[in-house]
Amino acid sequence: MRVPTGDERRLFLALWPGDAERRQLAERAAAVAGRRRVRDANLHLTLVFLGATDAARLAAYEAALTDLAVPSLELSLDRYGYWPRPRILWLGSSHTPPELYELVAELHRRLRGSGFAPERRAFQAHITLARKFPGPAPIHPLIMPIRWRVEDVALVESQESPEGSRYRVLRRWPGG
Repeated sequence: MRVPTGDERRLFLALWPGDAERRQLAERAAAVAGRRRVRDANLHLTLVFLGATDAARLAAYEAALTDLAVPSLELSLDRYGYWPRPRILWLGSSHTPPELYELVAELHRRLRGSGFAPERRAFQAHITLARKFPGPAPIHPLIMPIRWRVEDVALVESQESPEGSRYRVLRRWPGG
């Protein structure tokens, strides 16, 4: 992963939760991850990590996404997961809607024409709840899944601060 230079920004495309979904996600993170949890304001579902992006590349990406129509879909976040190597606790879905995979494929297709090279690993829909989590994931199922109606795709900038990363939404593409 490259570190952005002075004229580059660290960017990604994501599903950005509304206030109600964010409150529910934050409650789950607090309940299972405690102090290691991701900051409430940073909870999101990454679709495509763009990385260090200069102004010309950003303009090309935005042009490629100009007429993007985000499909209507609903996520049911109902299971915890844990990746031991990066020590990440996450929340995901037992059944990811096919429309979400299609959206990610469409984003990749559009961005490739602007010089973007997608990650080699397969997309796995998840929301990181905690980093440096000792594991394992909670084994109890969520009694009430979090239902999240997707409204749009957000272009987000990751900014470093003394308190850690802070995310800022730069632009949104609405659902169809």
